[in-house]
Amino acid sequence: MPAYLALLRAVNVSGHNIIKMEHLRKLMAANGYNNVQTYIQSGNIVFELEETDKAKIAYDIKLLLYKEYGYDVVVYIYDAADLEQIIANNPYTDDVPEPSGKKKYFVVFLTHEVTPQGLDKMKKYNRSDDAFKAVGKIVYLKLSQSAADSKLTNAFIENKLGNNCKATIRNWNTTLKMLTMLQTVNE
Repeated sequence: MPAYLALLRAVNVSGHNIIKMEHLRKLMAANGYNNVQTYIQSGNIVFELEETDKAKIAYDIKLLLYKEYGYDVVVYIYDAADLEQIIANNPYTDDVPEPSGKKKYFVVFLTHEVTPQGLDKMKKYNRSDDAFKAVGKIVYLKLSQSAADSKLTNAFIENKLGNNCKATIRNWNTTLKMLTMLQTVNE
């Protein structure tokens, strides 16, 4: 059975869109998702499902969350091959976790591909030593300081990319952990 990663945008952030992961695992299991696992509280879900249409899976989870919680949540769906490619494309680091402490490598998952105009806006208004590179629907970040000190936030990225593009950000260690979970979900 195929394994997937669902990333939920803007859940459990600053007291908004609260979803308890234990309840979410039970809800998904009751609705036909198999071997449901979550990682930390920021909406990272690994599961198995016979369905192979990722757009349909994302829509079905979005609908399930709306019916259960009343939240309109953007859902991103990836399989192990997708995540392997995302990790391999990172121009700033290899596929090794960052040591404990301040994190500087992040992956921004987008709903739309970055346009040249959006990329130009990000470059024009990024007034820090933070670096980024866009590859399709992914933006890789290398922050000079902490995420809290960076201008490259979800809101900044979405605003500069325009076209109703939505973003969710995961640090490098979480991204690597999600791949490990995907690869071992059915063991």
